[in-house]
Amino acid sequence: MSTPAEDLNTALRDLIEVVRTAELDGLGLDTEIASISAVADALRPRRHDGTRMQSALHFETYLDDVAARVEAADSTGVEDYARDGHKDPDEFFPYSPVVGRLNPIAPPVRMWRVEGTPGTEIHGEAVFGAAYNGPPDSVHGGVIAETIDELLGSVCVVNGLGGFTGTLTIVYRNTTPLDAPITLRGWHERTEGRKIFAKGTLHHGETLCAEAEGVFIQSPKLPGGGVPRTAF
Repeated sequence: MSTPAEDLNTALRDLIEVVRTAELDGLGLDTEIASISAVADALRPRRHDGTRMQSALHFETYLDDVAARVEAADSTGVEDYARDGHKDPDEFFPYSPVVGRLNPIAPPVRMWRVEGTPGTEIHGEAVFGAAYNGPPDSVHGGVIAETIDELLGSVCVVNGLGGFTGTLTIVYRNTTPLDAPITLRGWHERTEGRKIFAKGTLHHGETLCAEAEGVFIQSPKLPGGGVPRTAF
């Protein structure tokens, strides 16, 4: 069951889609603007102005949670936590602009982990509306790029290989249609020192829309990036 915050974000996505596609020329919109502004004003006092991140609104709470989970699991480090402590990307990236249920500009893309051999893959699905339009009746290439970046980054997380994006190489094979079911698949290819190589694809039915390889750099700033438990 969704939460009120998730329902609010869903309603905002619907508003964005309607406004994006509505014929507004010549309309007097003072009432609508005032209503939207009133909602923003009502929620404004609850804004959090501290460190912002995809995984938590309050950074300090996030660190405490990681430390507690690592301790409870008796892990040797946050690599185990990153690999086993999380489930699907929308759970560990709730504020993501791609998969975040708590981010109204996210489509959102749905992604989930699939246990395999030798590592865990990330699969996903999405339907991109008019707000994400680029070429006629097609998804903007930049939206595809951020979606693939999220896909491959999530692959790193669920395999205990937290890292920042170093390079992202995308080959656009075909246009990606709007308002159509799109499927995604990402997997860990190999690791060389601190470099993590991940690959992914994006399909519409049997049509390959895009394929990519990302090189991610492990960092001590990220879970799974080689940080000892004592760092928390």
